[in-house]
Amino acid sequence: MLRTRLTAFAALALILASATVFFTRRATGGVDVGPPGTSAWEISVTVRGEFPAKNAKDAKAKTNPRVTLFAPPDFRRQHVSDESWKSNELTRPEGRAGAKGPREKAIWKARPEASTSKSYRLTYSFHVVLGAHNPSLAMGGRAKQLDADPTNTNPDRTLKNTSRIQSTRGEIKELAEDLGAGEKLDQFRAFFEYVNALPYQDGVKQTAADCLENKDGKPRGGDDIGKSRLLVALCRAKGIHARVIGGMILTPNAPPKLHRWVEAWVPGKERPEPHWVPADPTFNHFGNRRWPTNYLVVRIGDGPIVSGPGSPRVSLFARPLADHPADESRMQTFWRAVSLASLPPAEQHLARFIVLLPVATVVVSFIRVVIGYHTFGVFSPALLGLIFRDLRSLAWGLGIFAATVLIGWVFRKILDQFHLLLIPRAAVLLTMIVAFLLVVLGVSARYGVQVSGYLSLFPLVILTHMVERVWTVEAEDGSWSSFKTLIGTLGVAAVVALVLSPDAVGRTVFRFPEMLGLVTAALLLLGRYTGYRLTELYRFQDVIEPAKVESGAAKQMDSAKLLQSQPQPVADDRKSDPKA
Repeated sequence: MLRTRLTAFAALALILASATVFFTRRATGGVDVGPPGTSAWEISVTVRGEFPAKNAKDAKAKTNPRVTLFAPPDFRRQHVSDESWKSNELTRPEGRAGAKGPREKAIWKARPEASTSKSYRLTYSFHVVLGAHNPSLAMGGRAKQLDADPTNTNPDRTLKNTSRIQSTRGEIKELAEDLGAGEKLDQFRAFFEYVNALPYQDGVKQTAADCLENKDGKPRGGDDIGKSRLLVALCRAKGIHARVIGGMILTPNAPPKLHRWVEAWVPGKERPEPHWVPADPTFNHFGNRRWPTNYLVVRIGDGPIVSGPGSPRVSLFARPLADHPADESRMQTFWRAVSLASLPPAEQHLARFIVLLPVATVVVSFIRVVIGYHTFGVFSPALLGLIFRDLRSLAWGLGIFAATVLIGWVFRKILDQFHLLLIPRAAVLLTMIVAFLLVVLGVSARYGVQVSGYLSLFPLVILTHMVERVWTVEAEDGSWSSFKTLIGTLGVAAVVALVLSPDAVGRTVFRFPEMLGLVTAALLLLGRYTGYRLTELYRFQDVIEPAKVESGAAKQMDSAKLLQSQPQPVADDRKSDPKA
């Protein structure tokens, strides 16, 4: 009794603490708080395209269509938060696999069930604060990585000649020699003024050399892409490190516009040490001092922001957030420091995955303790349900997982004949599981079914552990018990996926991580539950029903005996005799 009261008191304390933090956060403006800045925006990028036809010449594009989308980096004075992705035809790795590689580069693959004869659609939404006054440490750290000295990191990348930036071409080198004189900053400004004076001409696949082609005896000029490439080519021809920047221009009363500009590694007037100095030869902006605050950097480098099969088309939507403060209080500064939204985008993506794991364990614990379904532990069904919370991949993922475990169980039976030691046996079993997954990959690629996205989600150690658990339960309780537990694990994982599938669940826990206190309180209360499980009511109904009948009969007999034992009242004859 004392322990039950202690548990209830601890759970109540956690609930009160979580509620206090929740309402305090809402009352002091700590919800969705970001760094104060000049403007805040909600932006959506929608990509549409068509999968390659079955008779496509490129076999790789036909069997493995990919869409690459660059997201804006969380660096300098632009803070990116609240990212979300949505697509019915495309998928990308989750969890740690989804956070690998360049942080701002997301690669999407066709789902196995998606028909490659139809079109695809991908929507990427996020919030961004431009001109942030107090950049976070994470923003500063990412800026140091992306704005590092090119002479120490990769000098060839910002100096090399390419097919679109022809810095070694004769007319470009000659023009650079004629214009370039003095210090590097003066040369960069001279190149900028020349390119800025060229006429603006829309074109397709414009290169630096295309802008210098004669038209009526004068250079033809180009659009923002062509002009930016020409400015970079002139800088590289004189040995100045330069790069093309792809991004957006955000205007309150106009739709957002994809745009290109240039950055060169030169010393400035305010900063004598070399740094990246921006220049826009299309709209005549030069230098950091007067640089517009409505420019959003999306990609650093000369390349498209979106690439994929079927000539993807990009549509943009931007809405200014008018209630974003230009300054912040001390409480808002504190909430911003402890908010998960202050993490870089890649870490935010991983955090959204991690915070749902305790919620998944609550679902598994409730089903095991109150309902009474048996599973292989708590972590396995919780992780499976969390991985496949996208319901479109639930059937494929659980099917492949079950097939892998069953095949591993067959391998385990074979290995049992050799009487191997535990560690070598587990290593051999792991090797066999890997071989089976390789066979699945080969067969699926042969028939054009994309399952690599699902196989990458399965930790091989967990698969091997599951096979050993199936074998152990079979040895202790029989084959039917082991397979029944496996079915229970898959069923509970499906329930977890259904509970966690709404985006509102993950978004709420991410915005209010204090709700993990409620999760802990629920787990504490479940840990002290000692009542009947629902499955036990069905399992022991043959015992419970006769017990109820016997209990009812016993009560009736006791009532009859009680009535018989009570003295009968004696009638008063005087009341019935009229002569009395």
